[in-house]
Amino acid sequence: MGGRKDACRSHRLTIAAKFPSHYNPGMCGRYTLRRINWYRDVKGMLPADFEEFTEKVSFNIAPSQLVPIITSEESGDLKVQKASWGFVPHWAKDKADVKLKPINAKGETVATSGMFRDAFKRRRCLIPADGFYEWQGAKSPKIPYFIHMRDDSVFCFGGIRSGDTMAIITTTPNAVLQPIHNRMPVIIAPQDYARWLGEGDALDMVRPYDAAQMEAYPVSTRVNNVRNQGPELIERT
Repeated sequence: MGGRKDACRSHRLTIAAKFPSHYNPGMCGRYTLRRINWYRDVKGMLPADFEEFTEKVSFNIAPSQLVPIITSEESGDLKVQKASWGFVPHWAKDKADVKLKPINAKGETVATSGMFRDAFKRRRCLIPADGFYEWQGAKSPKIPYFIHMRDDSVFCFGGIRSGDTMAIITTTPNAVLQPIHNRMPVIIAPQDYARWLGEGDALDMVRPYDAAQMEAYPVSTRVNNVRNQGPELIERT
């Protein structure tokens, strides 16, 4: 019995060693999806028989939660499915043994890292959102900011998936994010959605989004608690 316990412990340690802390740049840890009919905003880029998907609105999506993502199947069809926010690579034999599940993948190394490169090459996804939060300051109390498009439209993060898990790719900040944080999530331009979901080269899309289309403003620290929801979380303070 003792030998079996030692073997299990050794397996856990082996998996943990493959998940060094630098895989999580600590950026883009909360976002919003406030429209139940968000799929209508992206449907113009999808086939007529696209599988519609709705979910309850959220002003405070957090890691480990199930979220909608857009994927491309082997047949070429697009669909929406649920994924847990926190990446578990395909080579992990038992998800229960994986203690560190990165929520972000650093854009500068996503195509070369042992953890992410296969997913970046073959299993990219789009993650619908209409805003995200970031905290300014090196020490507490940090100031939360809400960042979204100036017209408050739905957009899509560039992500990678593995099974029913996903991570958001990050890059260097644009002029809007630079005063707040040294990273920002990759946002895919609508005209690039189809190419991002394909299996061709995509590194040129891993870049800061056009700052002229975005804005950021400080919000209440109520967003710090993942249990808090409601439009007051995105009210300007």
